[in-house]
Amino acid sequence: MRVRLLSLNVDKSMPFARYQARVVSSIKAYSEDASVFEEYDNLRDLFTALQDALENDELIITAVDNKNYNKLKNALIQALETETVYNSSILNMLESDEEMDDATRKAFSTFPEPATVFLSKDGLYSGFGIENGTQYLLMLPIDNERINIILRNGVVPFLSKSIEVPVENEFLSEKKFFDNEKVAIAVSRIVESGSVVAVNGTQNAEVIKSCGDNIPNFDEVFVFTPHVEDKGDVNATEYAAQLAKVSLDLSAANIGASISDIYTSNDARFICIAVANDESAVVRKLYMSEDETESAFIEAAAVELIELIGEKAAGVQSVGIEITEDNNKITDEDKKPVNKKSIIIISAVLGAIVLLCAILGIVYKVQGENGALANAFNKIFNITTTTTTTTTTTETTTELTTEAPAAEMKISDFMIADLIKIEMLKNTEETTESTTESTTGADESSTDGTTEPETQVDKGAPTVMKINGVEIEAKEALGRLVMTEMGEGYNIEAVKAQAVVIYTYLKYRDTNFEIDGVKISDTVNDEVKSAVDAVFGEYLTYDGEVALTPYFEIAAKKTTDAKTIFSKEYPYLKPVSINGDPDSSSEAFKVERKYSMGEFKGLLLNFDSTLKLSEEPIMWVDVKAHDASVSSSIGYVTKVTVGDKEISGIDFRTKVFTQSTLLSHCFTVDYNETTGEFLVTSYGNGLGVGMSKTGADYMANNKSSYKKILSTYFSGTKLTQEEKV
Repeated sequence: MRVRLLSLNVDKSMPFARYQARVVSSIKAYSEDASVFEEYDNLRDLFTALQDALENDELIITAVDNKNYNKLKNALIQALETETVYNSSILNMLESDEEMDDATRKAFSTFPEPATVFLSKDGLYSGFGIENGTQYLLMLPIDNERINIILRNGVVPFLSKSIEVPVENEFLSEKKFFDNEKVAIAVSRIVESGSVVAVNGTQNAEVIKSCGDNIPNFDEVFVFTPHVEDKGDVNATEYAAQLAKVSLDLSAANIGASISDIYTSNDARFICIAVANDESAVVRKLYMSEDETESAFIEAAAVELIELIGEKAAGVQSVGIEITEDNNKITDEDKKPVNKKSIIIISAVLGAIVLLCAILGIVYKVQGENGALANAFNKIFNITTTTTTTTTTTETTTELTTEAPAAEMKISDFMIADLIKIEMLKNTEETTESTTESTTGADESSTDGTTEPETQVDKGAPTVMKINGVEIEAKEALGRLVMTEMGEGYNIEAVKAQAVVIYTYLKYRDTNFEIDGVKISDTVNDEVKSAVDAVFGEYLTYDGEVALTPYFEIAAKKTTDAKTIFSKEYPYLKPVSINGDPDSSSEAFKVERKYSMGEFKGLLLNFDSTLKLSEEPIMWVDVKAHDASVSSSIGYVTKVTVGDKEISGIDFRTKVFTQSTLLSHCFTVDYNETTGEFLVTSYGNGLGVGMSKTGADYMANNKSSYKKILSTYFSGTKLTQEEKV
């Protein structure tokens, strides 16, 4: 790999030799050529070298002194024209510094959205990296106090996850420091997720057991399996993954883990730790420092493994080398020169150069819109760049216009339920919004599941459906879509209701039963096949028009009025409660998540960086209106203030959070002044409009037919039967 090391070090009094040595030794594994930093004492010369590096090299590291660090970082963000992201971990670190103002905290925690952040020990001057194609651009602070942690916990994992490191070039890295509090946090994550961990019984696994001393619930979530030595023809990282997988297979756990013995290679000593589930394994190599004892190193590795397990259990994306059964090793043929995709970094940084020169009053010429780089950039990324450069000595103007390509839904992106929500909310945004008020108790219905409606007859059932670009026999396609949603264990009447609901929505879309971007099962079990055969061609109508039929997992005790979400009246989508209250009896009805002050503030600022947040965190979020579906104080939220702005509960769920971390827009937000933590509690799971799958299954188990289920959740609709071909 072609490596280029550049530095801007205006403060010559700062010792630079130690810094250089640490960086060079940490990346030596990727190229023997990475041995010398090119030193510059002014921005103009650095820019010239950086432009050349971006055109010719694959790994470019730019080290910048602290005085110019945030300035260059912000210029890069503006040049990329990307969203500004506030790192919650850094915000959390800096929140306790009462002398630091909010603007300074933002400056240190701000990064371009595509960047991976390399945290420093205190959050100040954290580095970051951007990967695109085969090119890597890293920006690091020239700071001897912070660089060791940044290299060990940031740069090395960032590069290792994408670039194969030859065994003969393994490198040393700074030891990470741990304490029992981190073990306790990791164990609590495992407990909260309901996971059980099986650890392979290697020699060093005994140290993991000792880490659990005096940690609550440790023995409940950790089990240890026998160790069988069968390395075969695999390297250290693959072997660690293999051991973790073996532990998973030998137990009833849902997470497997392993910690290796100490390996020695070219005077470097390291341990591999791995965490695996049924799909893949994440492996980290941890390197022993020269002044570190074996016992201290093994203990540090054991605690880091426990932290990694906690991340896996909580669904947090972890740094490391990911190994799957179908992973292909990187060969020499795969290590090709920089491809055209790397030009996005080149062009963005050239923009940063011009912008920063303008800030500093430096004149610098770049290619115009007809230059080779601009043409390649336009062709690949659909981005129009117009650069106007004046030849005076006082002013440089750069104008970047980005025409982002339309977002493409990838095959297998969404469940049908999610797609209904996305499409309907998009339609809502395209129409004039109407004012909505709480509808507590209005037009609400409840049912005991006794009577059922009649069925009308129509013509025209399809013979094929086109799903994700592939034509599939219609019944099979519907069955596979239903199977994706229902899986195993539902009453067949509930499955029939689900089949009608999905079929109705496909018809409602009016796209000739063609749909893209949805998940679809590869198989259909006998129960689903039987249900689809029984109801194929049946759909719901209201006043002669095909009905909108959303559905979801669990209601917040009752469903909510569609008008509060879609700003449009749907007489058949009113609040519905089921006698027996099956939804709130579900184990997953209520979900609580805690966030530190920094994490929560990061979420809010990532949603809108212009928010004005009170000095009192308890005032950051305030629910203003809800439909009281759960109780007089809890319901599907219609209005909530975030800082100085008012948004809908749906926007809070999908834009401030994501629907995967906030399962419903029926939620509460509480702040604990003692711990400095926010508690976000959600009730139910899903959009809350239409049919609850949990409620439908309850009704079916209590002898309601699928027709009664449908007439309950879509009150006033009629069931129409198309002629089966």
